[in-house]
Amino acid sequence: MFRRLFTAMVGLALLGGFAVAEASKLTLRVNTHAFADFDATPPTAAPAPGGSAFYVSGDICKELVLLGQCTPIGKFHCWGWLIGPTQALGPVSQEFDIDGRGKIQVQGIEDDGPRAVVGGTGDFRNVRGEATGFDFSQFDSGPGEFIVEFNLKGAKGKKK
Repeated sequence: MFRRLFTAMVGLALLGGFAVAEASKLTLRVNTHAFADFDATPPTAAPAPGGSAFYVSGDICKELVLLGQCTPIGKFHCWGWLIGPTQALGPVSQEFDIDGRGKIQVQGIEDDGPRAVVGGTGDFRNVRGEATGFDFSQFDSGPGEFIVEFNLKGAKGKKK
């Protein structure tokens, strides 16, 4: 009887621990190479929706960017689909590769809204959560710069 009660109490404690898992915040500043390496395939000749694939990369910066320059602490990769004859932005996948820590994978629609954190590697191996802050219009230092804010669950703490 004691063994069953003890096992049940331990099980409930573990489940309770999972239910209140702490979320961690991570803010990254990204400077894309929007003009240097933006690559898009020609739009298809098919009628709407049509569209084309695109790719762009950039640097994850340690400090504020001054005239497009920064001390990189990682690499940013973004690929997705431009939709229809107006080439509006559509679905997107992004990778934030942080030196010495691992990668965070994000998916969603290329807009200002939140995107889903769908996984990662290294410190971010079991991560899930949400990424926000993809507004390119908030900076004067140049096109393609943005701050992304992650609300993560399952990430390890920063390595010392």
